Amino acid sequence: MFNLFRRPINASFIDLVRADQARKSAAAKRIRFYNDQQTADLHASLSKRWARPDDFRLFQLNIVRKVVDSLATVYRKPPVRTFAGWDQTAGEALYRSLHANQILKQANRLTRLCKTTALQVQWRDGRPALSVITPDILDATWTDPAAPDEIIVTHRPQGAHAENPNAVTYTRWTRTGATLHDYKGNAIPTETAGNPYGVLPFVFAFDGYPLDSFFLPAGDDLTEAQEAVNVALVNLWRAVEIQAHGQAYASGITATEALATGPDRAIILPEGGTFGFAAPNTPVASILSAIEYVVKSTAIANNLNPSTFEIDRRGESGVAKLIEDQALIEAREDDIERWRDYEVQLFQLLKLVVNTELPGTIPEGATLAVDFAEPRETLGENQRLEAYSRRVALGIWSPVDALMHDNPDVRNRADAATILTERRAETGRFAPTADTETAQAAFGTPSQGS
Repeated sequence: MFNLFRRPINASFIDLVRADQARKSAAAKRIRFYNDQQTADLHASLSKRWARPDDFRLFQLNIVRKVVDSLATVYRKPPVRTFAGWDQTAGEALYRSLHANQILKQANRLTRLCKTTALQVQWRDGRPALSVITPDILDATWTDPAAPDEIIVTHRPQGAHAENPNAVTYTRWTRTGATLHDYKGNAIPTETAGNPYGVLPFVFAFDGYPLDSFFLPAGDDLTEAQEAVNVALVNLWRAVEIQAHGQAYASGITATEALATGPDRAIILPEGGTFGFAAPNTPVASILSAIEYVVKSTAIANNLNPSTFEIDRRGESGVAKLIEDQALIEAREDDIERWRDYEVQLFQLLKLVVNTELPGTIPEGATLAVDFAEPRETLGENQRLEAYSRRVALGIWSPVDALMHDNPDVRNRADAATILTERRAETGRFAPTADTETAQAAFGTPSQGS
């Protein structure tokens, strides 16, 4: 059953924006943690437990970013985009001007982190622009959570007005209009208040399918584990600072007497007096074990191998790594299917926006196909070449595929075939070795049309 988040009959614009602050605050916290901005939250946590939190040395070990980046691997390498019905060079130039590869890589990670994001296509300074909208500044109403009816984006002030809540503004998007509002929710007159595109100029990205809510539940396990690790690191260093040195003690002297100690001094005590250093009971090992348990448990809970957080990793065979990464590979395949669909949606939206602003720029029938890079191989050199040879022998690959897989800078099959032909001709000028003959037997000679 769908959860219908609709505006109440008597609700104002600002009531809608303020209705879900807990969700937005949680999303903002996840983003802060990902971006290494954890000090203020850690200090606030210590303030609840200690009267003098400034006495503690604060540390961060960013497991949030490590987990997220290890899981969000769709754009590990830039995908190959092929345009049909439109000039390939023009299509690639458009995506370069958008910085699409960098922004989509960021969007993939932020979607993994926050579970719901929006890619907004804008027209700025006479050209299209792409940006990522995160749920800490996003509100929506919907009947179908996968296709919201209304989007509200919060614009926080920057610079000298960054701390001024009265400088916050909002843009409300519907399929027929786009209006700007002040911090009270009042509409601000602008030259253009309409939506010329007839659709919401957003592509909505989800870390899963939204069944009953546009905002997928992000969960608190990752941020809670991060906070636990940070507090444990503070306690660890506090224990080291206080108990790293033994505590001197003496008996047989008065409490007001002071002993001068040092390797060049003799300590003279009265008969029956004693002097020594009490060994501290430093719980360093216990704290380290607790930290290790938390970070490895967090890795397992997120389908990562616990060795992701191993400080001293032993060498593993390629096959062992491949088995360990199987869950990641399967999750990545699911991600690729989603992001291939988002790429297609994005191109259709780009085409609409560009042609609305500059009619006829992109042919209406133009389409996009996206080929994402294969998962990172963990096989050794010999195993990798053997796998290549088998793929070529089975007809799954040609030598062109092998070259393009090894060299991501070669993005065009015709260019790859030309490079291979030139290298074969160059190799032929030298006496072939046994290894060369074996490679030629395995890979053959590429044709220009491969």
